Amino acid sequence: DLLADWPATVGRLTKVFPKEYKNALAKMADAKAPPPVRESPAAVGGGALDVEELRPNSVAAPQKKRGFHEYSRKAMSYRPDRDRTLDWEEIYATPAKKSQQWHNLLKTQTARCMDCGTPTCHSPNQGGGGCPLGNRIPTWNQLVHEGEWKRALERLLDTNNFPEFTGTTCPAPCEEACVLGINESPVAIKSTELAIIEYGFTKGWITPQPPQARTNKRVVIIGSGPAGLAAAQQLNRAGHVVQVLERADRGGGLLMYGIPSMKLAKTEKVQRRLKLLEGEGISFKYNIEVGRDVTLAALCAQNDAVICATGATQWRDMRGTEGRHLRNIVQAMDFLTATQKATLDAETGMGPAKSSQPYELQGRNVVVIGGGDTAVDCVATAVRLGARSVLQFSRRDEAPKQRPAHTPWPCWADTYRVDYAHSEVKAMHGRDPREYLVTTKSFKASVEDPARVGAVIATRQGEGNAVTEYPAELVILAMGFTGPDKAVDPESLVPRESNSAFKAAYGEYQAEGSPWKNLFACGDCRKGASLVVTAIAEGRDCAARVDTFLMGDTSLPRAAPLAANPTFYQMPDPGVDQGNLVKRFNRRKVKSGVFAVSDAFERGLLV
Repeated sequence: DLLADWPATVGRLTKVFPKEYKNALAKMADAKAPPPVRESPAAVGGGALDVEELRPNSVAAPQKKRGFHEYSRKAMSYRPDRDRTLDWEEIYATPAKKSQQWHNLLKTQTARCMDCGTPTCHSPNQGGGGCPLGNRIPTWNQLVHEGEWKRALERLLDTNNFPEFTGTTCPAPCEEACVLGINESPVAIKSTELAIIEYGFTKGWITPQPPQARTNKRVVIIGSGPAGLAAAQQLNRAGHVVQVLERADRGGGLLMYGIPSMKLAKTEKVQRRLKLLEGEGISFKYNIEVGRDVTLAALCAQNDAVICATGATQWRDMRGTEGRHLRNIVQAMDFLTATQKATLDAETGMGPAKSSQPYELQGRNVVVIGGGDTAVDCVATAVRLGARSVLQFSRRDEAPKQRPAHTPWPCWADTYRVDYAHSEVKAMHGRDPREYLVTTKSFKASVEDPARVGAVIATRQGEGNAVTEYPAELVILAMGFTGPDKAVDPESLVPRESNSAFKAAYGEYQAEGSPWKNLFACGDCRKGASLVVTAIAEGRDCAARVDTFLMGDTSLPRAAPLAANPTFYQMPDPGVDQGNLVKRFNRRKVKSGVFAVSDAFERGLLV
């Protein structure tokens, strides 16, 4: 029938071009077209006109059906680079009172979510992409688009205890695994997550939720970082009596002192959450160091369960490097903690004036050794303290601009990124602070004071034996962390892994080989240094295992990142060590008979 009346049939068909072919035709048409009378905004600004600029990022009535095609991405904005270096406020330009334009923006951005049949943003993968918490991202994107903010908040809190922390500090591996990110900018997931939780706070929807009954089981958690707080809240919801011990003078762990306030507001976010947890019945004790004020053995004997969530506080050092003994060569966490504490003490009236900082950097040269997030935070802090120049050394080469072959989608892309501190230094000092392929050889003493560092002697890969002397009145070592320090367990009664982390099987968290059967470990002290979102996931999952240990069963949800994605990993039978998860392509070699994960799931279908 179609061929019999072909001219009429052609009129009913829609011509579809591949995106690349369509762009090529558009370029050919532009080349043949006469020059425009009026210049476009992009041409006036000196840049090439991009397809993204042709599409709006905020409209009054966005349509979900073709939202990913009709609208461009717009994530949360940063304050101007120079302006934000003048204070310790958050770098994000988020309005306190939301206008209709703000609602239009969020509805438009969530309309870009394609509600994929297999949402790869939803679960973590072995390449570092996807949400470790298993956040139901398409669900709350849809609810925000429909204006159902309270329901979106409920779905978000189903899987994430502290969205205000992940919405600011998380590098958003979920966006790296977004299907839309295959050929254009991904959905602005992180911005939406922060918008939901902060909107909930402004509406008064988030209040303390104490349990209706208590089990009278006592649980002590060592450490009040993201893993410890997540485990505390989950176990408190189960009705257990939870006490959190923290050796610092404030709660929050690295959330309070390890992450600077311009990245995560302390009063507005961290202390606000701590007050909510106290209102739910969780007890916090500060300035209590396990191993000094109380022993681990005593805690295990006096309580039904003990969870170590101390974080990975054992830093890497350069002890064998010549000149390491010189003054003003400091560890990154010491530098950040002292600076944050001085700022918070001044703000709360517990210390001297704001101008009194433990490190006087006005007009000084600073060198930060390390290429990770902690090094970036040190760079930003040094800029705010008035440093004349800040350099960041990295042994790696500059990452490529495009996604490389060794980190394909949906993995975390090993690409060139400009973090907030890098743009600040460029605005203040006229250059990016990063020096690539640099290896530190020695530290040179200062001419004015031989006991203090005055320069860093380093070589650059590809330049032979040539050395360069970098002036430095302060050197910050930010080369990463391994496992927990020995303060909690000075007698080394708890076995450790090769990276000094506590030995506890993934998915079980019970400390292996320790004298106490009721001792558990989760977060960075078990896994090694990782992300805030991963620590929260481990805290939630550990709480479920502890509840099962105490009660024989649990109603708390599991949040084991790898167990949440059976497409990539095969979980062992119940009772079998879950530390040795088997990758999908090895499954049939080690297991026969009826599979715990169906073949349909092997093919990526949801069953």
